[in-house]
Amino acid sequence: MSKTKKDKLTIPCAYQGGKSRIAKDIVDIFYKENEINEDTKFYDLCCGSGSVSIELINRGIKAENIKMLDKSVWGSFWQSISDGSFDINIFNTYINEIPKNVSEIQKHVKYIYSQPANIDTVYKFLILQASSFGSKAIWLKNKNEWCTSSFRSYWTPTKTSNRKSPVNPMMPMPNTLLERVKMILDKMDNIKAVCTDINDLSIPENNSIIYIDPPYQNTSGYGYDFNIIDYVHKLQQSAKINKMKIKVYVSEGRKLSENSHLISEGRKKGGISGDRNNNKINQEWLNVFD
Repeated sequence: MSKTKKDKLTIPCAYQGGKSRIAKDIVDIFYKENEINEDTKFYDLCCGSGSVSIELINRGIKAENIKMLDKSVWGSFWQSISDGSFDINIFNTYINEIPKNVSEIQKHVKYIYSQPANIDTVYKFLILQASSFGSKAIWLKNKNEWCTSSFRSYWTPTKTSNRKSPVNPMMPMPNTLLERVKMILDKMDNIKAVCTDINDLSIPENNSIIYIDPPYQNTSGYGYDFNIIDYVHKLQQSAKINKMKIKVYVSEGRKLSENSHLISEGRKKGGISGDRNNNKINQEWLNVFD
């Protein structure tokens, strides 16, 4: 049964490198190239905001058939959903503390950023990431300190601006962020999610589709890095030894395998004024390893 727009899950908030814009295309390929049944397991590795997992659930895949992994604070968030430790009342308190006057939100967010990161980490993280200028990824420099500190201010267009609409200090704004998280809690409490290094993943189950979205080569990092080709070969070797059927898909900004799909030619990003600059346009490839 198809879901209405109101019933569909949405990522809590965006970040640079997330796949919300192309998750539908990625999952379309999963369905086109695989015989998916009720026993098919999905591994969403380096899952970030969970765009692909959320798209799978919106297509009707059971949450218990999805395993998510990420080493960043996103991993901590998804693990808290999985193990039931995310307290919506605590998050609601943080949301209610955000000023109603949009011009005061940036100052409040900077205050949250200045506080110890090891207290209520996931709740603070969601607010910081929603407020990050250009959706630049927020991550932990150490257990007690955030990295990336440029946050949006409320901006209104001038007569000479190309952009005609205001820019809010949070995207999404607080109440929308809260509602998105509430729906995730309701629909995704049966997922299996862990915050750990990708190399700590146990051997995947048979009849698995493994999707990996590592930090792209030669792009700004998130504090983590590994050799994706070596990792895929390790997965394939484990599957062969254990006589299991798996298929691995890897997102990258370049072609890595003979069997690959160009998902997007990329696009130029607009600044706060709405101008499209001449920065390099990044392609999006989905590489397939059988």
